[in-house]
Parts: sequence; C-alpha cells; structure tokens
Amino acid sequence: MQRPQPRTQWSPPPPNCLKLNFDGAIFPELGKAGLGVVIHDSQGNVIASLSEQALLPFSTDIVEAMAAGRALVFAQELGIAEFVLEGDSEVVINSLRSKEASFSSFGHLLESAKSIIGSDTYIKFSHVRRSGNKIAHNLARHARNVRGLSVWVEDVPQHLVDVLFAKPG
Repeated sequence: MQRPQPRTQWSPPPPNCLKLNFDGAIFPELGKAGLGVVIHDSQGNVIASLSEQALLPFSTDIVEAMAAGRALVFAQELGIAEFVLEGDSEVVINSLRSKEASFSSFGHLLESAKSIIGSDTYIKFSHVRRSGNKIAHNLARHARNVRGLSVWVEDVPQHLVDVLFAKPG
C-alpha cells in the first residue's frame, strides 16, 4: 500500500477553522535554532505569526518538534480550540498523530505541549512539503535576527510580505 504524497502547495483550512503552520531552522554558527509559526484563517488571511530564537539542540528533528510544540502553546495562548497543525517534518507529524507515547529523542517535547491543550480542543495534523510551508520556514529563518520572541498580529515581518502574497507554483 502506498502512502499519500504530501501536498507541495499551501492550502487553506476548512471554513470556521484555522491552520497553524510551523517550522524550525538551525544556526550552528550561533549555537541557536529558530522557530516559526503562522496562523491563517480559511480565507488565507494571517491571524498571527511568530519567530522565536532558542538554544540549538542536537538534531533537526528536535528543532522541528520544538516548533510544533511552540505552535501548540501559541494556539493555547490565543484560545484557539479548533485548528489544523501543519508542518514539513513527516516524523514530527506522524508522532503527533500517534496515540502511542513517543520514545524518540523529541517525544517528551510533543507530549508536554499536547498536555497543555484542553480536552475540548480539536486538532488535525497535516504534513506538507517545504514548498507549501514557506511562510513558517521564513519565520523560522527570521529568528536568526530575533532575541527571544517576536509576535505579529494579523501580519508577518515586512520582508516576508512578498512570500505571503506570492502565487503558488
């Protein structure tokens, strides 16, 4: 049986639902990592976005898990109860989908983030190729220039506006 191929372009969530895209980036020369999250509504409008700089862990999977965890925390902070969580790390998305506890090097990060989400929260997990995750990817890269956390409401950093409005394909 063949697994379905992930989408290569970003697509909006269903009506009355939000989509949180996340990504991580590494900056080995700085000993840092970047986390990026963007929240869109079903019309494709940006609700909020963030870039956060963190200490560099020892694997890219851990950085991706940190970004997924940050997205879950961001959703909880904003009171979002129904959303699609989408990223380009298949291993992280599969771990999030699993009902089993993850014994991977990053499983504890995901379990900790999931534990703060209320029982009335509905989350669908979705995998997309990096080409469909450009804004979150660029927000993660932007964290190179951020000390701590930067949040934008109904916006992204000015230099990412072209990425936001670029035609797919």
